[in-house]
Amino acid sequence: MTNKHDTSTVQSGPSTSPASWDLRHPGLLMKDGDREVHEFTGMWPLKPDADLVKLTNTLAFHEFWNPPELNFAEATTLLGLIRAGRWFIGTSVDFGPTLYFVAQFDSSLDKYFDDFALNGRENLEAVWGQCIGCPTGPDATARDMVQYIARGQIKTLACYDAFPGLSNSQIEKQADWYTKTQNFQRAVAKGSDKIQDLVDTFLSELAKPFPHVRSAAAIDTDVADQPQYTDVAERLGVKKAA
Repeated sequence: MTNKHDTSTVQSGPSTSPASWDLRHPGLLMKDGDREVHEFTGMWPLKPDADLVKLTNTLAFHEFWNPPELNFAEATTLLGLIRAGRWFIGTSVDFGPTLYFVAQFDSSLDKYFDDFALNGRENLEAVWGQCIGCPTGPDATARDMVQYIARGQIKTLACYDAFPGLSNSQIEKQADWYTKTQNFQRAVAKGSDKIQDLVDTFLSELAKPFPHVRSAAAIDTDVADQPQYTDVAERLGVKKAA
């Protein structure tokens, strides 16, 4: 669907890039002018003895992330491209208990998975190592695991992004400039300094690099002790599939 602002959400054709991560397709594309936002959705069968405590702890706490100086949210912020990501557990006719993952990000799927590998083998194994077929152990590399993740891709029916025309860095820069402009206006309103000095200071501040806006993550560490998909049929008043 398009309009006069050239805003569209389209399903791209099959990936033909020789550097692709064994992806079926490039996923949904949210476009506004020259800016693009991409998405990825995937599913993987959980092991019968999947350790959901280990999975959630890895995403939640410094001491379970490698290196422990960071946590999942901080490490993800440093990658720069990722806008949002979520994990959840459901069931499927193909696998039974299933791990699902949804992400939105700037740049292409190939670039996203290139960066995804930077999370490191240990962190990836703590999460996707709970799934059947994921390469694990000392001989498995981060790239092996990300290739496994890519093969679990499924199509997304629809997605939404509030600001596809803005990248993360543009949003951060504009937030920084807004704060600096407010400070300039307040300094002018005080009238205690020469206006030219205030202008020079303001322009100097605008030229400085902008700080990263803090990102956040919410992880339910009680996930292993609470119903996930098992009570949905009852709550909806429908019969479970045989």
